[in-house]
Amino acid sequence: MSLLVQALLVAAFVTIAFIDSHTAQTHIFRPIVVGPVVGLIMGDVATGFTVGVQVEMMFLAVIFVGTANPPDPTISTAIATGIAILGGGGTETAVATALAVSVIGQMATTFQNSIINVFFMHRVEAAVEKIDRHGIVLNNTILPMAFNALLYGLPTFLAIYLGADYVQAIIDAIPDQIITGLSVGGNMIGAVGFALLLSSIKARKFWPFFLLGFIFASYFGMNMVGIALVAVVGVAMYYYFVLADDRN
Repeated sequence: MSLLVQALLVAAFVTIAFIDSHTAQTHIFRPIVVGPVVGLIMGDVATGFTVGVQVEMMFLAVIFVGTANPPDPTISTAIATGIAILGGGGTETAVATALAVSVIGQMATTFQNSIINVFFMHRVEAAVEKIDRHGIVLNNTILPMAFNALLYGLPTFLAIYLGADYVQAIIDAIPDQIITGLSVGGNMIGAVGFALLLSSIKARKFWPFFLLGFIFASYFGMNMVGIALVAVVGVAMYYYFVLADDRN
C-alpha cells in the first residue's frame, strides 16, 4: 500500500472518528481505538497499540465541560502513531509531540463550535421557519460533518503524507528541554487522570480488581494491553459467578 493511500485512509478514519464523536459516540475516536486502527492501516499494529495506550492514559479523565474544549486526543493519536511508524524518533518523541498536536486539535474544535456550528445553526433556524426539510438535514448534519474533513482530516493527511522527515524537521526545531518537559508532563497528566478515575470507584468490592492489575504491572511487568485482557477476564468471571448467581 502506497504512502498516499495510507495517508488518505488515515485521514478518512480521523474524519469518521470526529463525526462519531459528534453523533453516535461509539467511542472509535478514543486513542485506544485510533492508535491500533492507524497502525493497522500503516502496517504496524503493535506500535499503534503502544501509542494509543500511552495517549489514552494521558487523556483518561479529560472531559468536555461547558464551553471549555479540552486538548483533542483523536488527531494527536493519529499523527503521533504515524510519526512513530514512519520513523520520526520512536514512540516517546511521538507521544511527546502528541501533546502539541492536541492543542492544534483543541483550536480547531473551538473554531468549529464557536463559528462554523453557529453559522449552520442559524441556517437550520431559517430552514425550520420555511419548513424546508432538505435544508434542515443539509445544514444540521451533512455540511457541519463535512467540515470535519477540512479541520481534522486534511491536517492528518498532510502530516502522514509529507512523511517523517517533514514532521521531524518541526520536532528538531523544538529544544530538547521542551520535548523532555512535554514527555514528563504527559506522564503526569496520565497519573492525574488515573487518580481522578480511581476516585470514582466508590464500591469497596471492586478495589481487589484494581489491586490485581497493580500487582501484574508492578511485580510481573505486564503491559497495559495484557492488563486490559486480564480485566476483561475479571469482568466475565464477576458476571458469571456473582451477578448470574444472584439473578438465579
